Amino acid sequence: MQQLTSMIMQKQRWLKTLLASVLILALTACTAKLMYRNLDWAVLEFIEDYVTLDGDQEEILELQLNQFTQWHKTEELPRYEAQLRSLYDTDLSLVDEEFLIEQHQIFRTHIKRLANEITPELYSLSHSMSKEQIDEFLLNLTEQHNDYSEKYSQMSEREARVRYKERIEKILRRWLGTLSIEQKSIAYQWSSSIERTHQDWAAYRVETRDRVKTMFARRDDPFFYQEELTTLINNPEQGYSNELKGKLERNRALANQSILAILSTASVEQKQHFKQEVADWLELVQELQSD
Repeated sequence: MQQLTSMIMQKQRWLKTLLASVLILALTACTAKLMYRNLDWAVLEFIEDYVTLDGDQEEILELQLNQFTQWHKTEELPRYEAQLRSLYDTDLSLVDEEFLIEQHQIFRTHIKRLANEITPELYSLSHSMSKEQIDEFLLNLTEQHNDYSEKYSQMSEREARVRYKERIEKILRRWLGTLSIEQKSIAYQWSSSIERTHQDWAAYRVETRDRVKTMFARRDDPFFYQEELTTLINNPEQGYSNELKGKLERNRALANQSILAILSTASVEQKQHFKQEVADWLELVQELQSD
């Protein structure tokens, strides 16, 4: 069984990468089950890539993550199951832009609930960090940002378009199977028209890092500290520039138009392939709930 859609993993910074991993994306089925059943360990390992925790912090965080994973299993997995059932029952021939927008919004709601639920744990952990831990965290965050900027700034226009096309076709093959010549042509036009956002994201990352630095510097102001941390986690879009917002909106509209064009040419075999993919993920979510 292949990956669940990776469309929402585009353009998300480190926290959303963490939260998206909770949704068992970008994993094979067996790995997904192993990841989910050991989610507390995986999250702890992820956090320690940024900051070294002491024994007390690890113990407290482990207890909090146990509660979080239980909440996710009982509250969130049924919501994922409901969305998957809706997708399974969908006739691809009847999908319109309204349906795509609705599915995107449902997924965004999943993410926002996760962010809201984990905010108290992250607040507690960040508030307990020493100056040395804060310095380590900011250093690792800066290094990650620099790696991102260097990676994408060195990518030529042609390389970027090739990468877009490869990613798009890879996702389409996973959900539809073998693509027709016409569908590949649509994918090519889609990849050729995407507005690049790497510079916008680099600027956003720098601004976010500076906000985090200011937040820690004002940790003695509990109202500001809690409000800023909550905003960074639950409403990151607030920091997007108008230019970035415009590009994201246009790219999303382009994606919807391209997806609809591709689905309008879907064969019977491709529709069956899509239904089986959804069925496999539906089975996985049900299995995780019964564990």
